[in-house]
Amino acid sequence: MRFLLTVLIWIIFAGGLWAYTAQRDAALPQGPSQVAAPKILTGSYVLEITPSFTIEKDPFALALDDDASQTPGLEVRLNGRALEVDAEQIKRGKVIRITDNLKLSQGFNEFYVKASPPMAETDLNHGLRVRLLDRGMPVVDRTVWGGSGTVVAGTVSFSIAAHKEDAHD
Repeated sequence: MRFLLTVLIWIIFAGGLWAYTAQRDAALPQGPSQVAAPKILTGSYVLEITPSFTIEKDPFALALDDDASQTPGLEVRLNGRALEVDAEQIKRGKVIRITDNLKLSQGFNEFYVKASPPMAETDLNHGLRVRLLDRGMPVVDRTVWGGSGTVVAGTVSFSIAAHKEDAHD
C-alpha cells in the first residue's frame, strides 16, 4: 500500500510539473523575434572633432596589414561602423569635419573616438571635442579626455529624433 501511495504522489508531482511547464511554454512566441531595421535619418549632419593635441600613430599599437587604410593615430566609429577621416586635416586645434557616410539612426546612436597623443607630451592631459551639428545647430557637444599622455578614447552616446517634416511617414 505504501509503495502504491508513493508512486501516486510521484505521478501527481511530476505530472503537475510537466503540465505546468507545457502550458507555460505554449504561451511563448514560436521562433525568433523580428527586430525592425532602424530608420536612417536624412539631414545635413556634420561631425566635428577638435583635438587639443597633434595626433600621432600609437607606437604601442599592433600593426596589421589590413590597418593600412586607417588614418594613423585616429579612429572614429558611428554605431560600430568606421568613418573615414582625411589624414591631412589632423593637426592640433584644427577642426576635423566629417560629412560623408553619417548614417544616423532614429533613436540611440553612439560615436567612438580614439586618438594617440605625441610621446613628448606624456605629462599633459589631452582631449577630443566631439560635436554633431544639424543644419548648423549643435545636437551633441562633448569632450573625451585622456590623462597624462594616455590614449584618448571614449564614447559619446546620444538619442536623436526625426525632424517634424521627416516624421510624416
